[in-house]
Amino acid sequence: MIFNLKNPVERKPKLLILFNLIQDLDILLPLAVAFNNHSAIDLEVAVIDHFGKQSPRIEYLLRQAGIQPRFLRQSAVIAGRQPALSGVKAVITASESNHAAHKTAYELTMRANQMQIQTYTMQHGFENIGLTYSDEVTPITSVNFASQTIFIWGSLETLHFHIPVPTKEKCISVGCPKYVRPSGSKVSFSHPRRQLVTIFENLHWERYNDTYRSCFIADIYQVAHQFPHITFLIKPHHAGQWLTGNKNSKLPRYQGELPQVDNLVIANPTDPKWENFTAPALLEVADAAITTPSTVALDAARLGRPVAVVGYDLVLEKYHPLPILRESYDWADWVNQLTSTEGYHQLQQIEQQFLQKQILPGDATSRIFTYIMQQILYP
Repeated sequence: MIFNLKNPVERKPKLLILFNLIQDLDILLPLAVAFNNHSAIDLEVAVIDHFGKQSPRIEYLLRQAGIQPRFLRQSAVIAGRQPALSGVKAVITASESNHAAHKTAYELTMRANQMQIQTYTMQHGFENIGLTYSDEVTPITSVNFASQTIFIWGSLETLHFHIPVPTKEKCISVGCPKYVRPSGSKVSFSHPRRQLVTIFENLHWERYNDTYRSCFIADIYQVAHQFPHITFLIKPHHAGQWLTGNKNSKLPRYQGELPQVDNLVIANPTDPKWENFTAPALLEVADAAITTPSTVALDAARLGRPVAVVGYDLVLEKYHPLPILRESYDWADWVNQLTSTEGYHQLQQIEQQFLQKQILPGDATSRIFTYIMQQILYP
């Protein structure tokens, strides 16, 4: 049936968007805003309650956009008791797979499939398990998605070459739906030096060996000493928190002393004063970034911030042609290039080459919105 806006008796198609993890906000907020602003859609936004408590920013930004979120218990969603799916035409998630971290969204999607509801999920990271990334801990052949459609950032050629055929057949290239500029209030970071370089720690520290971890800390300490006129701010991942510690995680944590240098600052996510200092917000105020392999590299490039990836002995072909820091002197060489006007512009040009390879240009949110609307309004 074609939905007729002129007939008030007909009910609007109902969409459910689930915010399953804290990092889902960056992916799903633009889409939630688009659907909420459309008069033909009845939108319900659900947030897993304990993630909402960990990051009050989720509720704040949703309400700021005119969206009243509903909070769900994770155990109730997994058990199939929440939310009610009667009348729902589509379920949209950002991080869904059979991986343990995505179990909530996976179980909800499975239930929706059984009720013949349209289900969609997103590529939520540059190196996304099951799509663009594989390792011994989570081989790509062990990951599957319950969603009927997966929206990816780049062309099909950006997917991992061992991706299972059933997964690849679900993928549709749309571009990256994350805001290029951070949403919500801008942060300000006062520091007395001329430049600010933000150093980002990744979520998946089980990927790295002890040599990588020890070199990462040692090189941060050394580069801060070498360039006292630059402020270096370390941003631990809000979920991983390898450097600052996360008592709820089973991953190994850094046990040594934190580096102490006058021009080195650690934005501890457990300290409420740093809650608004998200990765996008820090990239907005930083002059450049250094990151372990992560989506931050893509985010920095989209903002025009020169970025280097800490590689050491890792194979990081996907990040080509971005600068890869493999030795201690690579850190200093990159910072020296950063401090010259010509070098800074050269680094920005390299980033544009990287972006052209990895993401489809254009308005990804509009593409996703149009695709879903066509399926639910004109089935």
